[in-house]
Amino acid sequence: MELSMFNVNHGFAEAVARGLRSGFLGPEDYRRLGSSDTLEDMRSALEETDYGTFLQDEPSPLLVSTISKKCYEKLADEFRYLKAQTVEPLTTFMDFIAREKMIDNVCMIIQGALNNKAPVELQEKVHPLGVFEGMKVIMSESFDVQGGFDDVYRIFLVDTPIGPYFEEYLKEADREKDEMARAGIETSQVGGILTKQDLEIMKATLKKAWLEDFHGFCESQGGTTAEVMGHMLKMEADFRVLLVTLNALNTDLSTESKLQDRNALYPSFGYLYPEGTKELRKVWNETTVRAALEPYSKYLSLFDQVKQFYESETGSSADMSAKGFQSIEDLIYAENVHMYEMAFEQQYHFGVFYAWVKLREQEIRNIRWIANMVILNTKDHIDDTIVPIFQPRL
Repeated sequence: MELSMFNVNHGFAEAVARGLRSGFLGPEDYRRLGSSDTLEDMRSALEETDYGTFLQDEPSPLLVSTISKKCYEKLADEFRYLKAQTVEPLTTFMDFIAREKMIDNVCMIIQGALNNKAPVELQEKVHPLGVFEGMKVIMSESFDVQGGFDDVYRIFLVDTPIGPYFEEYLKEADREKDEMARAGIETSQVGGILTKQDLEIMKATLKKAWLEDFHGFCESQGGTTAEVMGHMLKMEADFRVLLVTLNALNTDLSTESKLQDRNALYPSFGYLYPEGTKELRKVWNETTVRAALEPYSKYLSLFDQVKQFYESETGSSADMSAKGFQSIEDLIYAENVHMYEMAFEQQYHFGVFYAWVKLREQEIRNIRWIANMVILNTKDHIDDTIVPIFQPRL
């Protein structure tokens, strides 16, 4: 059925996405970027790639943040073009991809509001993929953050696709231990609830809700989309469990009183779910993590590669990285790139759109890393961290 019907509605959009695959930087492009002595050299090197003259209007001296921002803007432009070619249910699928970035933007604006920073001051940090209609109001010069969360609540929780995730989160956050979740939250209560919450935990909770919602949508599509996207999202859910577990080690979230907060961040699907997740809910140190991961050889091997990074309670992440230890994030980036590349090997599914966006985000991380190494004059570390995409297969 897919063979005969998929291309009628989605064939052109898929062809565009597969065409965009050819625009990823190759080994020669990375070599040129890595041999740059200044950010101006990087500008020239990028002009010879598919990025073209996207930096030509930027004044000197160039900043790393400027390069990164313009790369994300180019990605957002291509994403919007791609989305314009789609019909349902692919349009909703593309909306789901953008929702993850909406959560990042909303959390950043709330953080700014709690610190009495005007949203317009945060314009530089906004992810262009996660821009939605209500943000134009919040980002205007006249928007007064001092007026409390009433307007923020109305715009974020009522006028955006991520509103239901926020609504659920606020209900949970405001629930007393011995009380059922309330039927609804009054606008006036939002400020009090948000000021008490850890913003990073809030972001992780919202992304968990988004991931579960996205997985449910992909499963409902059936066919190759459910198979390919189901695998990618299950892996992402498992990686999220590992990230939360390992990053909580040696912090308050590993203490008995806070375990419930940590465990609430675990998605309710994935290859680890339910047996592996059940065991990981009980862990509090490296030994118990290793025991819980014993039946899962792939994840156990990842943990063994990074455990030295987490074994030191006193060493900072920067110190550990300098010693050559890798964090779980570094390994997950590399694992994910291979997984997203494989999505292009199958046809007639929506996974190529998700994989393309994720691979482009990794490419932008690579460019930003190279730019930072050029600025710090430590170019010998470039090859340690960048994750090449669509390497030539020998």
